[in-house]
Amino acid sequence: MKEKYFIIAALSIVLTAMILYAYNYFKPLPAPLVLIDYAKSTSVPYNDLPEYLNNDGKYYLWFCDGSTDCTFVNDTALRPLADEIKTGEFPEITFVDMTFARKNISPAKLKQLWGFTGYPAFVAIEVTESQMKIGPVIEWGVNNPIGKEDLKNWMIENNIWKGAR
Repeated sequence: MKEKYFIIAALSIVLTAMILYAYNYFKPLPAPLVLIDYAKSTSVPYNDLPEYLNNDGKYYLWFCDGSTDCTFVNDTALRPLADEIKTGEFPEITFVDMTFARKNISPAKLKQLWGFTGYPAFVAIEVTESQMKIGPVIEWGVNNPIGKEDLKNWMIENNIWKGAR
């Protein structure tokens, strides 16, 4: 009788382990962030950024995740600026999705690599012969959120603003 219970317990454990393994193996990954209305022409996950910046040229990056701060910048800066110049998006700005990177990168490392410590942040980068030069940066601060005029001035400074000054 004990042998029968032992076999049933062993089969239950094996079956439970198989079900848990199958669940974890087949569960869907979170969808990439599609929060942003006006920088959606190009979206790059943070981990793919070095490959994206592989060619020489100027890049205008918006580092953001799904936080309320990003929603705030989208709704109070990007959307009004897009409405002002009657465009649906800003194709010059590449959205960098920080959703999966936020656990793996410190503010000091962000400062060293990209010139800011917190996001949302807008960064201009020029790549020449595989050398990156960080240009103007605006970043979110608790006491200094990114507003419409801040973003507009950053665009004007980088010659990507298409409207009246």
